[in-house]
Amino acid sequence: MLKLWITIITLLLSAVAGAQGATGKQQTTAYKFEITPFIGYRTGGQFEEMDGDAEFELTESESLGFLFNVAANANGQYEFLYAQQSTLLDSAGLFVSDSRFALDVEYYQFGGTHFLDGDVVRPFIAMSVGMSRFDPQPAEFSAESFFAASFGAGVQLNPRGRFGIRLEGRVYTSLVEDDSRIFCGSDSGVGGCLIQIDGTLLTQWEAKAGIVFRF
Repeated sequence: MLKLWITIITLLLSAVAGAQGATGKQQTTAYKFEITPFIGYRTGGQFEEMDGDAEFELTESESLGFLFNVAANANGQYEFLYAQQSTLLDSAGLFVSDSRFALDVEYYQFGGTHFLDGDVVRPFIAMSVGMSRFDPQPAEFSAESFFAASFGAGVQLNPRGRFGIRLEGRVYTSLVEDDSRIFCGSDSGVGGCLIQIDGTLLTQWEAKAGIVFRF
């Protein structure tokens, strides 16, 4: 956790220094495109076992990704988001020798961003829809994909210049098929599914920071 925040602070300081070096005054150029690589921290998310009391929780951990935005009007953008998290899922020892196994969680989202007024600090809200993908690292078990949506809010620093900073909190919600079996395959010749789930939603929260490159 400490290393994550040291990295974030270093990125932010580098971005501010670069922006100040690029121009001594506020730029007013209207840029059409933005690319924002980001680093974040994601928490939450659990599957509930069908006909049982077990809860399979995702471990909180760092996340990485990028945003690609295209200007739609003075206060709005179209947005594509990719976000990835490498985490652990407690499987309660079902069909695998280790009760915890690695799980990659990815979000592929399309949507938009709406900005409020501001010159130095500009608040925004963002909404998107797409898919989530949960890929267990035991290769013998299958990955699962679900419909997903997200909502975010935050601020951009230096929103008019070529370089900026984006600080954001976002919630992701995946629509999981109720009463279904997921992560199916075989281990040591024994076939089965890691989880038979009960419930329809899986929700995760993420805080992230990124450097905005405009052109």
